[in-house]
Amino acid sequence: MELAKRLTTFAADNMFHLLKLGLMRTLISKLVVIVALMCATSVYAADVQPMEKALSNTLSKVNAENAESIVIGMDALDRLTKQYPNEWLPLYYKTLFALQYAVHFPQDSHSGLFLESAKPDLEALQALCSTDRVARSEALVLKGLYYTALIVQNPMVNGKSYYMDAIINYKSAIGVNPDNPRAHLLLYIFFDNMSKITGQPSMNEPKELTTIKQLYASEQPQGLLPSWGKELMNLCGIK
Repeated sequence: MELAKRLTTFAADNMFHLLKLGLMRTLISKLVVIVALMCATSVYAADVQPMEKALSNTLSKVNAENAESIVIGMDALDRLTKQYPNEWLPLYYKTLFALQYAVHFPQDSHSGLFLESAKPDLEALQALCSTDRVARSEALVLKGLYYTALIVQNPMVNGKSYYMDAIINYKSAIGVNPDNPRAHLLLYIFFDNMSKITGQPSMNEPKELTTIKQLYASEQPQGLLPSWGKELMNLCGIK
């Protein structure tokens, strides 16, 4: 209830100014570079599972800033999803690449198509991750990015309609897995940028930044499970 009360103090027009200034777009453009680098430099032992080997190989070939490369990568990830229907990571990365591009290049003709593709994929991902709290939390982070992408496509129209959805999904990701640093970080940056633009007090809790740093410090990357974000703090000037 307290969060809802505080959100009402932020006029919708302030959110539009935030997005028109491109702060959220800058955030995601930095995320694109980080995830692309992570995928390209992943190294696995010889006895790694076939799905992980295939996934690593696919991700290493995707140029996250090139639409044609993403289309090819998404097709390959879609084939992996069908080949390994109980595995969530191929669908996760397929959706992540689509959303990243849509936010980074909102006026590109491919972006709308990527968002159309992402919508049913997000629903399928939610169902696939329903019994695994770690996976479910990561899927909710992507849903927050989906609403962010919709807003960036047309800030003046979509900002008022979807900014609460983005916040709710980041909050839900934290609720499902309080130890997910990506959920905490993206919500922190979202609130921090809103505060800077509107001049209103930040809705971030005083200890939230310390919590984020502790979560990243304790996170142990495992294979291709999502582990991005720590570098994003430095790129966004969060100390």
